[in-house]
Amino acid sequence: MIDKNKISDNPSYAKLRTDVLGFSILGRLLKIFSVFGSKNDKLENALSALPELKKQTEHFLHLPDRFNEHFSKSGWIAHESMNMPLMEKAIELADKDQSDKAGNELAYYFTSPQMGWLLNRFRTSPELALRYNLIEFAYLDTLEKRFYSAVPLLLMVIDGIVNDISKSKGFFSEATDLTVWDSIAAHSSGLSLIRDIFNAPRKKTNDVEIFLPYRNGILHGRDLKYNNAHVAGKCWCTLFAIFDWKQAMDRQKDKPAAASKVPTLKESLQQIKKTLSDYQKHKISHNLLMKEIEQWKPRNIDPSEINSENFKKYSPEKEVDSLLKNWLNKNYGKIAEQQYHFGSKDVNLGKEAGKIRSELHDKVLKESEIISISDKSPSISVVTVHVKYEFNENQMEKQIPLRMICAMESGDTAINGQDNIRWRFINKFMYDLYL
Repeated sequence: MIDKNKISDNPSYAKLRTDVLGFSILGRLLKIFSVFGSKNDKLENALSALPELKKQTEHFLHLPDRFNEHFSKSGWIAHESMNMPLMEKAIELADKDQSDKAGNELAYYFTSPQMGWLLNRFRTSPELALRYNLIEFAYLDTLEKRFYSAVPLLLMVIDGIVNDISKSKGFFSEATDLTVWDSIAAHSSGLSLIRDIFNAPRKKTNDVEIFLPYRNGILHGRDLKYNNAHVAGKCWCTLFAIFDWKQAMDRQKDKPAAASKVPTLKESLQQIKKTLSDYQKHKISHNLLMKEIEQWKPRNIDPSEINSENFKKYSPEKEVDSLLKNWLNKNYGKIAEQQYHFGSKDVNLGKEAGKIRSELHDKVLKESEIISISDKSPSISVVTVHVKYEFNENQMEKQIPLRMICAMESGDTAINGQDNIRWRFINKFMYDLYL
């Protein structure tokens, strides 16, 4: 079992620190040489930013260690694919004795559409791809806040994936080695630590709310109140960390890597500056988004005031109104475009339209009306419609809740009320028409 004191001691991190330190020393030497008439203005300009670069690098390198020191015992761990500005924000709050607020932000992120863009990567791992449909069910349950079903499913998926990867024992077995050389997720302060916490014995029935995904208590029916965003979020955080653990194992198998061209001093410096610059841009973007989320408030819409003629562009109700028109006109291709497709960029819309046609062709819409609009989160709203339709020569009448999710056209997280966003329905409403 690998045991390193700090993630910042990992070889890849240590190399980055050594490179920046080497550049700093070189910068001081160049200043000495310039006194004797040896001067290169371009190089001096490039190295003038090194003191600040060194400071930023040290801050960047220590984030995973600081995060784990604050949160690993609470069930959150740093991993390679974790949102770095989120990690930094949580650390800042914890440093100010606001760990509860930090935990709430982490729980919100890991149960919101913001994590959705990561899920498509699971298709690249055979062990995760095999369970992709179960992961999809857990994701949709999470978005709809059905944590009572998402949590047990995620715990089973996590255990099965690790069992297949290790070809020995599951995630919750003490015999499973969850450490890997040069990894954040698989550091001794990461997966191994929370595995032991999650695997704690739960021998008595407990009806007090818990905030850790105790595997034995939940799956054996002893912990009865696990239905919250903290438990679900920690399961998702663990699943992402397991994926990163698997990636680290695959990289280790591929070593020794083929010899690559050694970058020049200028190329190395530019790459370090670009990495930190990208991180700063992402941090600014994330902080702006989190500020907007904090300030967001759901609308209070009186059902008596709902009028399709007043629906605003880029609103969930406008998209539902369009959906109903597409059903009325039997435009199944347009409905396929309006459906939320989980974690995939390569959707065959023609095939999806065919599926929708098979479900709706014998259900002829006669009348429809939006009767309520409820904003559940900054990115999710539920629009309930009252529909009258003909099915097998019978006149049917139902109220169908449509859960809508929004995103930017680029796929980035969007917030209800913004312009240039796209709403899609995430529950297959047509199946409710049979009931």
